[in-house]
Amino acid sequence: MAASSRSAVAALLLSAAFSAPLAAQKPAEHVQWPWGVGAEAGSFARRDLFNLGPLGAKAWDADREEPALERQSGQRRFESSGEKGGDDGPKRLVVRALFGGGPAQKAGLALDDVIVGVDGQRFDPGCFAPLARAIQRAESADGKLTLLVERAEKPLELALKLKKQGPHAIAPETGKMRQQLLDDALAWLAERQVGGGYPETLGGKNGAVVQTCLAGLAWIGGGSSLTKGKYKSQLAEAQSFVLRGLETPNDMSFGQGANWDQSTWGFAHAALFLGELSLASGKKANAELQQIADTLCKRQEQSGGYGHGPGGKNALGYIELNILAAYVASGLSVLHQAGCKVEKSVLEKLFAYAQQSAGEDGGVGYSTASGQQGQGNIGRTAGTWLAALGLGRADHPYTEKMRDYVRKHIADTQGGHASLQQHVLLAGVAASALGKEAASEFWAGGLQRDLLLARSPDGSFQPRPWHESLLMQSNTDVSVGEVWSTASWAIVLGAHAEQGKGGFPGWCGRRK
Repeated sequence: MAASSRSAVAALLLSAAFSAPLAAQKPAEHVQWPWGVGAEAGSFARRDLFNLGPLGAKAWDADREEPALERQSGQRRFESSGEKGGDDGPKRLVVRALFGGGPAQKAGLALDDVIVGVDGQRFDPGCFAPLARAIQRAESADGKLTLLVERAEKPLELALKLKKQGPHAIAPETGKMRQQLLDDALAWLAERQVGGGYPETLGGKNGAVVQTCLAGLAWIGGGSSLTKGKYKSQLAEAQSFVLRGLETPNDMSFGQGANWDQSTWGFAHAALFLGELSLASGKKANAELQQIADTLCKRQEQSGGYGHGPGGKNALGYIELNILAAYVASGLSVLHQAGCKVEKSVLEKLFAYAQQSAGEDGGVGYSTASGQQGQGNIGRTAGTWLAALGLGRADHPYTEKMRDYVRKHIADTQGGHASLQQHVLLAGVAASALGKEAASEFWAGGLQRDLLLARSPDGSFQPRPWHESLLMQSNTDVSVGEVWSTASWAIVLGAHAEQGKGGFPGWCGRRK
């Protein structure tokens, strides 16, 4: 199956791994937040909505047909041309969710209102840049922002009041504002930790393990470890949760007899999290870490690549996918730095498979299969390059080629598929590893804007529609949930910490 024709179904497999009138609204009461449906709705009923940053509202493109609310499953398949087009956002936003007590609700914004502009200007060519600039202006000055709204086809203006942050709000990716956003996200994650981890989503126990590992990485990036920091107790609980979860059989058969085993995702993320935790805490590798390394080595396919789990072809009829191999490689790299023994032959085969999948530009392809070889993207390449860097392979010819690709495509997060959030995460960490110039290009390439608009009044970060999710009428990042998106953005912010104040020295290859 060609990469273009299976792009839409890949999100399902990854996911498996993992209106009232205004007068009736009560103060500080959520209205259809955060997914545009009632709290009792399942993952497949969630709406893929545009988040409006700290305004506390989500909306749909008023000029695009809305997907049906009721769906039987996440299994939707579309043919894709691979064309992503522009990324300016809708020109008209119909409100579908309100954060209780947020600036938008306090100002009187209601469900079904249509937002057409901000601060006296209509959205052109779309809403993303104007909204992001308005938020920056407001938070760095008097906090005031005015939405241009159509209600029942009649125009009105709503004056919103955001929290005044000060001049540093102009650059949310650096300095004081970066630290504030990171602190808020880490606190949000800590408040929602249950029994050491997070409630199961689509991926059952395996999905909970993955999300717990991401939250753990976020706390590490913020400067905590098992021996220091505000979240050392949360990290200890997360460590125990992950180790227990890896021991629990993960039944994803759905009674259909197909191979839905996704457990390699859990082991790969555990390698990254527990390896970085060991490094940050000054702990020597133990038998549990070595067992994770051994399991990942044993699960390598004959080709050198990796599949979602053991057992041969998965339910969609294929095995290898290099986005997972990138996480495996990064995890093995960090475990090796933490003192685990990792078979050299496994690493050689893994990097050789990645190189075989790549095109002339060095970008790691989906796999070596026909139609997938040579189709590089930033997520797969960034994760694989980071692994090579941490393993001391920086001078290898193919590592240099990957580095050049990552440098050139550092902000091209929408060139991937299945999960936009994964590509943001991997590119963001790689940007930090590359240095200040690459980091600046990452943020200037649209990621500062996306960071601003992903924010929520409670400190979480929300997912967003993108060209593939709009085509599929399904968004993996929405299905997996808020912990996934919040932890991912927090990891990126943590990776860009000042040296010695958090970050990921193992993953970024900075350990001496």
